[in-house]
Amino acid sequence: MGISYSRLRRNSSLERNEPSRIATTRTLRRLAFALSLTCSVWLIGCGGGGQGASGAGAGAGSQQIVDVSATSMTLNGSPWLSKGVALQAFVRPLAVLQTDASESARLNARQNFGASELAAIRAFGADTIRFQIGQPALDPVSPLYDSTYLSQVVGAIQTARQAGFVVMIMMQDEAISGDPHPHPLPTAETQTDWDLLAAQFGSDRGVVFELYNEPNLPDTSTNWQLWLNGGTALNETTPSIGMQPLINHLRANGAQNVFVLDGLQLGKTLNGLPAVADPLNRLVYAVHPYQNGSANESQWDTQFGQASSRVPVWADEWSAPTGMSLGLGNLTSFDVAVDLLNYLRAHSISLCTGAFDMPRFVVQDIPGWTLTNYDAISSGNSQTDGSGTLVHHDFAANYSRVLTQADGL
Repeated sequence: MGISYSRLRRNSSLERNEPSRIATTRTLRRLAFALSLTCSVWLIGCGGGGQGASGAGAGAGSQQIVDVSATSMTLNGSPWLSKGVALQAFVRPLAVLQTDASESARLNARQNFGASELAAIRAFGADTIRFQIGQPALDPVSPLYDSTYLSQVVGAIQTARQAGFVVMIMMQDEAISGDPHPHPLPTAETQTDWDLLAAQFGSDRGVVFELYNEPNLPDTSTNWQLWLNGGTALNETTPSIGMQPLINHLRANGAQNVFVLDGLQLGKTLNGLPAVADPLNRLVYAVHPYQNGSANESQWDTQFGQASSRVPVWADEWSAPTGMSLGLGNLTSFDVAVDLLNYLRAHSISLCTGAFDMPRFVVQDIPGWTLTNYDAISSGNSQTDGSGTLVHHDFAANYSRVLTQADGL
């Protein structure tokens, strides 16, 4: 990788062998977060907000312009590394959440969306909210269609914009959306849904469109061509429309937004990425660099680091809870999580966490929004173990310094 991110971590003045200093630092940081949350609640409750380090101040939503310059994103003309959180509360219609017992956690997330949660997100250090939107519920042809869903989604996005957040709309067709047969690539249904959303937000430059979450095909040259131009994937019957035709369609209909394109293997890799054309040159490429229970750091260059020297890259979904297969799994060290965030920083790659409104990914409880941490990782306390505190310190520093183990405690 060139730079040794584990060496940067080990050389820090705050490490595990300084327990008293770490304990003091931990206490001060948590007091600072609590104070920040109190201030954020007051500011958002009064309809205002502070100007963040990124320049995205609350109340400035309509004035935000997200753009692309070479391999970087910009906000209002200045270089910008987004600091984001994801929300799952609006991935399905409210009626489904209210009647499906398995959706109780997301119903709780929906019921707690509002000023207090937005204040907690602001105190966390985020300036961007990534809304997971369910593809089937927007499409009138789908058996999962809900005629009230679009207004629910639009209202939530408008609330976040009015609070000063940049918003990413992510099109979701995985099992979380309720679709019993998720498609590996965008389909005609995807385009229909984007037409609805573009009619609402296509001229709002503070909203970015993530065209299709986690394309689920291996990163072969054949599959990259399917990803780009469309066609029918192996063992599929519904053809994909392809990213390029979808981009062409949305641009022809006047959408001005930055478009975010996920890599293959569920967003794991950009290796083999083909050239994509956009008349507005507003494309960003997304990866989801989950650890999947592995401490192996050797693939980061190939999967997304090398691509970041050619195109803008956004790690727009990541968290590292313990005891979960997509996170640290059974690892008893969180060093790989620290190293990843330092790697992203060194490559000027923005980060968006996993769900802020579901327990274990970033926070322990909703409401309350107590951040997860790695205080008890050796005991395997997976209900509280996670990357919330680590990411909070990364965001609070505006990506300005190397992170260490102490930042996760």
